[in-house]
Amino acid sequence: MKLNTKTISIGLIVIIVATLVIAKMDFTQADDGQSVTTSGKENKGIFVRAMEVKKETIEERLVSKGSIIPNEEVMITSESSGKVTSISFNEGDIVKKGQILVTLDDRELTSELEKFEHERDFLQKKSEREKKLNERGGISDEQYEETIRDLQTTISEIDLINTQIDKKKIRAPFSGKIGLRYISEGSYITPSDVIAGLVDASTIKIDFTLPEKYMAKIKTGEEIHFSVDGTDEDFLGKVYAIEPKIDVSTRTISLRAKAQNTNGKILPGAFANITIILNRIENALCVPTEAVIPEMNTKRVFLSRNGKAEAIEVETGLRLPEKIQIVNGLNAGDSVVISGILQIRNGSSLNVLPE
Repeated sequence: MKLNTKTISIGLIVIIVATLVIAKMDFTQADDGQSVTTSGKENKGIFVRAMEVKKETIEERLVSKGSIIPNEEVMITSESSGKVTSISFNEGDIVKKGQILVTLDDRELTSELEKFEHERDFLQKKSEREKKLNERGGISDEQYEETIRDLQTTISEIDLINTQIDKKKIRAPFSGKIGLRYISEGSYITPSDVIAGLVDASTIKIDFTLPEKYMAKIKTGEEIHFSVDGTDEDFLGKVYAIEPKIDVSTRTISLRAKAQNTNGKILPGAFANITIILNRIENALCVPTEAVIPEMNTKRVFLSRNGKAEAIEVETGLRLPEKIQIVNGLNAGDSVVISGILQIRNGSSLNVLPE
């Protein structure tokens, strides 16, 4: 029997379609990402990544910004007016407390002092003579007492002039480093004129603020770590003062710490990046944040066990930027799924990719 061309064509089309259907059934992908055969048996698990849970030390850290200020700082001025006769420092010098920095003209006061000193010497001799005369009744008590009064007044004048002369010598109020000079020899200065800046930065202070919710966690003596621009060094300081009230406009508390700066690496005015370690936990078990699935009343993670996904309820503790502490539910050595979590269900077959 002969077949026509149309019959042959229809037959070929039926054969091709049947072949494609059978091939598709043999390698159909399951909805959850698994590859299965037409018999329904799993052929390949979901591709995921997993990590082994290990014990580690974690820290609860509090980060803030602050400013570096010197231990002591003052703009040096004169208590009295006068002409500058000598300048006893160079810009950038290290000076000691009490060191004379500037001397003003004190000639008029010195001359006046000499006059009163002569007057004092005369009155002292006079009082000694009158005392003897008074004892013998040669002079009245009133005359002797008047001489004593004049002597005491003269001594007071001498003390006052000495104080005024001392003010003509401007001294360093504390040990430190002199900054730029703003006067010259021969210039006339007044108490409003700045002579130079003096800074003691052998110890520096760090001013910073923290949100009010941490008020109960921070005490004086708390250690801080901080860094400044220009160096990668990590510096240590200690909180020594806390403002006893909260700033109502920012809802923060102000704190001040101290740190040694004997090598002078830290310059006052610098911006400080501050870290406070509130809590350190040894032998903690942690997983990446994305591995924890929050549910209504609990949290869970998926473990990879014998090629299968196993959902485990966990209790979390300290939350860090990229990981969470697990305080209950996991053991060291467990393999926790950290990717592909949304595709798997409890009991899903897994194909764990190598790290």
